Amino acid sequence: MFFRATPTNMVAVLVSSLAIIGIFKLFGKRYDSNVPLLFYIFAVPFTSMFDRPVNPAALHGGLAFVLLLRFEFMGPAFAKFIAFLAASGLCVMIWMLLSETAV
Repeated sequence: MFFRATPTNMVAVLVSSLAIIGIFKLFGKRYDSNVPLLFYIFAVPFTSMFDRPVNPAALHGGLAFVLLLRFEFMGPAFAKFIAFLAASGLCVMIWMLLSETAV
């Protein structure tokens, strides 16, 4: 199994690296960071423009958890649970984006 370095795959790697940075921000309890939201701003048009099979439920579910995390009225335990779900959604999106890059 090797990496095919096409322009579409390179953009997928760059978008996925933004998701990895977002996961590190969430695990560092930086819930007010815009990096996970910035990932979805780039991931939604990328999956629409290129032929990448991404489950819409995973895409929109992860986006909903990232947006829900922006609210500041949640308690610490509930915010940690939502951050875990948002990080899980980012991991699923990384898996879906990078599953097409290798042969």
